Amino acid sequence: MPSSSPATSPDLSTTHWPRVLLLWFCGLVAAMQFAKISLAFVPLQLHYAVSAASMGWVLSTAGVVGLLFGVTMGLLAPGIGYRRLLLGGLWLGAALALAQAALLPLPLFWASRVLEGASHLALVVAAPTLMAASTGPGHRSVAMGLWSTFVGAAFAISGLLLPWVLAGAGLVAVFYGHAALLALAALAVHRMVPTDALPLAPLPGVSTLLARHVAIYTHWETALPGLCFFCYTFLGLALLTFVPSLTGTDRYWMVAVLPLTGVAGTFCAGWMAQYWMPPLRLVRWAYSALAVMALGLGGCLLAGWALAIPALMLMFTAGVCCGSSYALIPYLNATSAPQALANGAVAQMGNLGSTLGPPAFALALSLWGGAGLVALVLCSAGLGLCLALWGKRQHTRRSQGA
Repeated sequence: MPSSSPATSPDLSTTHWPRVLLLWFCGLVAAMQFAKISLAFVPLQLHYAVSAASMGWVLSTAGVVGLLFGVTMGLLAPGIGYRRLLLGGLWLGAALALAQAALLPLPLFWASRVLEGASHLALVVAAPTLMAASTGPGHRSVAMGLWSTFVGAAFAISGLLLPWVLAGAGLVAVFYGHAALLALAALAVHRMVPTDALPLAPLPGVSTLLARHVAIYTHWETALPGLCFFCYTFLGLALLTFVPSLTGTDRYWMVAVLPLTGVAGTFCAGWMAQYWMPPLRLVRWAYSALAVMALGLGGCLLAGWALAIPALMLMFTAGVCCGSSYALIPYLNATSAPQALANGAVAQMGNLGSTLGPPAFALALSLWGGAGLVALVLCSAGLGLCLALWGKRQHTRRSQGA
């Protein structure tokens, strides 16, 4: 394991809040690599004159890269250097967004999304690791709660700005704007994040990478955050997509309010984990509460009552599940190298959940209506609770053996 530079020291006694906020901004522009395609989906489909399914592959390609190579990036990070990895991801992303502004032919545009997946992966592995290292022990869970809001915040901000940009300046401006934000973040990182000054770990070979993949998922400290996060991502995007259609006349404002409610729950999880209860206990309570909220939504469906309030409560609780899963990373892993591995597992499991969840929920809704949605949420909550209880048992054994 490499020695830690000032940027990656786990012993920081105070919190460098400007750096923490900058690293959160890096996550924000990373999530916009998905949001810009998702929210400009129809204009892009019309421009390229392709089916929704074809454009769906363009959207999901970046996530597939994370699914396949999330852990690999976490393993390579100590040998590359976290600051170098972050800067590489930002500058690569800016160059790709600039190229996309030329509205490349579809095969080249799709190829740029493959590379954009690598850029995204570098950012979501390096930035939270550097954020945890830039935070004192008294604020670490709060910082991780802030970090875990980056996807929801990016979609909320993009949802407000992109329609205005598209109407006023067209598709090209979306990509130019994203390139400018990525470049701005890179310049700020150059100035505010200390250099990886100390010796780096040697880069692992292919056989070592395969062995370490197995090791990550057989060591509960690095595996548990990603596995718990999978239970959230399996349902998170699906709830945002399908719940508004169940709320009848409330669906239009629910489209805007649901993501913000999830972000609020995610951020609150950081404060809860820091000042109320340890992250491992919070995960258990969060998934237990999620099951209760799902039953409440199901009861309202059966009774024919308004669904807006229970849907918002369900989304807030799901956000707490998300934030508490992120808070597990520094709680269970004290130094930067295992944190990077855990972040890689989170990226991989998160992409797996986002890939499997929406089609599973769509099928359940088509077969059983709202009851199918409630049943899948209950399954996710039950799995998350079982994983949290397993983590509690492992943590108790570790504490007794210390």
